[in-house]
Amino acid sequence: MADLPAAKSGASALDVARQAARAAADIMLPAYNSFGSSGLPVEKTVKSRGNFLTKTDLECEKAALAILAAEYPGVPVLAEETSAAVSDWQNGLLWVVDPIDGTANFARGIPTFAFNIALCSDGEPLLGLTLQPVTGDEFVGVVGQGLTVNGEPARVSPAETMSECLTGFGLGYQYDRSKLILGLLADIWPGLQMLQNVGSAAIALAYAASGRFDLFVHSFLGPWDVAAGLAQVRAGGGLALDRAGEQATIFSEGFVAGASGPVREFVAATKDRPWR
Repeated sequence: MADLPAAKSGASALDVARQAARAAADIMLPAYNSFGSSGLPVEKTVKSRGNFLTKTDLECEKAALAILAAEYPGVPVLAEETSAAVSDWQNGLLWVVDPIDGTANFARGIPTFAFNIALCSDGEPLLGLTLQPVTGDEFVGVVGQGLTVNGEPARVSPAETMSECLTGFGLGYQYDRSKLILGLLADIWPGLQMLQNVGSAAIALAYAASGRFDLFVHSFLGPWDVAAGLAQVRAGGGLALDRAGEQATIFSEGFVAGASGPVREFVAATKDRPWR
């Protein structure tokens, strides 16, 4: 594993990620509290079916990117709302940021949303941090160093088979792919313990990394949704495979992640399905 470079100030990459996360949370939580208790939806822009953008998304992203620019000048950032595409993502360092993962929840006063940040080297996520502002839960994965939840060591679930698995899932915004995975999950559901959709891929991946979920499966995601979670799953001793059964990358649009045995079983059980 490549070493994580220190910031301009001498701070560690993790410290800088935490600074960015807390700066975003300091914006996000007051905004959420101002409307969350009322149950009234906040004003938002519809980017696509089920995909929303709020003023708070932009404010959180601006605050986080300012910290990254000051501490890691010259290191590109791939952020969901404002960054240009990064074509050479497999070479050098890259920050990947999602200011609010679970904006639909946030905008409806549902507390399941998070700030998500990862540092990649040569395309590989090495550091991933997910912060849930409402609960204060912080999931940190550093590949080669381990996973922590609120500073305490954590690992993927000890589940060995799909029949033991509390399985998180998400659908995304691609209708055809969502329809395929709904059919797939309906067919395999009798062989699982339970299915849950929390409405935030970042949180669901952090749960899969830390054993709260045994598995997580999704049909279509962006790099800002998954980069931190991939680092967390790997740091927690788990496995993430794409639809072809290969190691997932930050640009794998669909994948399954969590405890290694159930992940492999899921991939084998779905090999002839259109989802693959």
